[in-house]
Amino acid sequence: MKKSKENREFSIKDILGSGVSIKETNKSKIKKDKDFFVNLVTSLIGIDSRTGILIGMGVDLVLYEDPYHNIIEGLIFKHYGSTKGEIIMWWLGEKRSFGGKNITLQGIDGNQYTINTAIQLYQALNKVEKIINKFSS
Repeated sequence: MKKSKENREFSIKDILGSGVSIKETNKSKIKKDKDFFVNLVTSLIGIDSRTGILIGMGVDLVLYEDPYHNIIEGLIFKHYGSTKGEIIMWWLGEKRSFGGKNITLQGIDGNQYTINTAIQLYQALNKVEKIINKFSS
């Protein structure tokens, strides 16, 4: 909904008529999925980073944060499935432990995928999904 200068609310259907069918493009869906994923992973990296800083200052919030991490991890597995979920959690662990420099994933196709950013992780997961679908069929 947008507001006009007179504060009158209107929708696209008001302009085009009620018989109009509006469908989201596949490109738009992919972009939304990618944006969601990148924001999720970036947020988790930020949380882990802040936790590390606080632990360095002597404030240990691990017992407080642990249930929330478990919930988030469960939702990741529910949304992305076990294979992608394992890769996401592995990557977050590597990012946390080793600073995220030159993290490499060995695919079942023998290729190595360098994954240093959330966008590279998203792209690698899409490649992994295609490979899994290829070997499953």
